[in-house]
Amino acid sequence: MRLEISKEGVFVPAFNGNKKLPATDQISVRYRTPTVAIKNRCRKKPQAKGIAAADGSIDHMEIVVEKDNVTTLNEMLISIANCSYGGEGEKDRAVVSAQDLINAPVAFEPLLKEIVAEFDSVLDRAEIDEKN
Repeated sequence: MRLEISKEGVFVPAFNGNKKLPATDQISVRYRTPTVAIKNRCRKKPQAKGIAAADGSIDHMEIVVEKDNVTTLNEMLISIANCSYGGEGEKDRAVVSAQDLINAPVAFEPLLKEIVAEFDSVLDRAEIDEKN
């Protein structure tokens, strides 16, 4: 069996009314199709967490899988197009990489969270649908 898998994908975020803009002006995000190694670096190993009752006994257990937003962004993001910012009298600064986005003003945090949520979704649906 041979699977056809592209090496990258493109995502258009909804951030700040982006999807309502003409296609040539929209922010678009190119990302790597995750490998097993990328997924392992983006997801920490599951940890069991015991929840104690008032009397000190174990009430129940929870399984927690930590996600690292910065690692996910660094591992999967290839580039960002049509994204910049500036202030009055300042030269525009382009946001084209993971590092640019991490160092951008806090107004870009919703964009960062949206991109990471999309990447998490891609990582989570990595299993192949064997019915087809």
